[in-house]
Amino acid sequence: MPLNNDILGIYKAVYIYTSGVALSYIVDSVTRNVSMEASPKVMMTGSPKTRIMDLGGVTETISIQAPILIGGGASADGRALLAYKVNEIIDTSTQRSLPILKSASISINEGGGNVSLTLESDGDLQSPSFYVENSNNPHPSLDPSVIGTQTGVGQSGATRVARFYDFRAKIGQRQYFIQEATVDVNVDTVKNYFINPYEFNNQAGGYKLTGLGGTTLTSVLYPGGTGISWKYGTPFPHIGVNGITVSGKGKGAVVVGSNYASETLAGVTTQQAGKTILASSDDVSFNLEVAGYSSSGFGWSSLIPGIGLSKAIINATNFTVNTGILSVEFDFTCYVI
Repeated sequence: MPLNNDILGIYKAVYIYTSGVALSYIVDSVTRNVSMEASPKVMMTGSPKTRIMDLGGVTETISIQAPILIGGGASADGRALLAYKVNEIIDTSTQRSLPILKSASISINEGGGNVSLTLESDGDLQSPSFYVENSNNPHPSLDPSVIGTQTGVGQSGATRVARFYDFRAKIGQRQYFIQEATVDVNVDTVKNYFINPYEFNNQAGGYKLTGLGGTTLTSVLYPGGTGISWKYGTPFPHIGVNGITVSGKGKGAVVVGSNYASETLAGVTTQQAGKTILASSDDVSFNLEVAGYSSSGFGWSSLIPGIGLSKAIINATNFTVNTGILSVEFDFTCYVI
């Protein structure tokens, strides 16, 4: 049997549109699911044979598992993709492009860190928001011969996966003996469908009955942009964003009787009349960061660049006592700053 590598994913490069440009990212796996509303309609047609269909809107979701990397590959890992997609949502001066972020989860523990993302698109495979290409070369950021103080700032460089010693954390008053943490980003999106406009054939935009082209209406939020929001005469939805929320979970070891890792430290943030109480009175009541290089040099940076998460409350705790390590689990919710 001849050797044929055409069908193997390892020889493929994954591209995802971010800010209007298709960029290649380093991922573990990608799954795209496209579905259309479809149901047979039973009507009085003179026969029990169903020959009328009700065909509606299209839904597309893209699920991505990606690593958190240290070195050159950090410029194209799961955290980098999340940063782009978050920025598209919160910065109205940035050009948006499908797919849009629906949810993301960053997990850090002893084994390191990883990112799970769910992106949402309109299902138009003629204008895909994600695609795969054959490749013979490693990702351009993964050149181990380039080693220097700027490694990881959009350049090549020796790369490894991030491990527990690459992260630091503060959750409320607790910053010692934290074993694991998960941050969840959720975006409230809404799909809308519109009746075709009266001037259906707009030659300037190339609109045809086949659904080619999109709106050329000037965007109010994106200066100079023409929000290509939906295609006339097709079942593809217009996707909007209502809001973004950040919450998560953590787990830490307990030292009974201590003032730095007790079972009550970083407890539920109970409130008082007339006051809003945060998880700690410090300037920073919550932080999860990763070490690496940035444009300002080496240092610590937020796990989710572009979002300020320094203020949080702890809304649940669970203290467990057994023969192993005493531990407390806690849930937190962040103000998005």
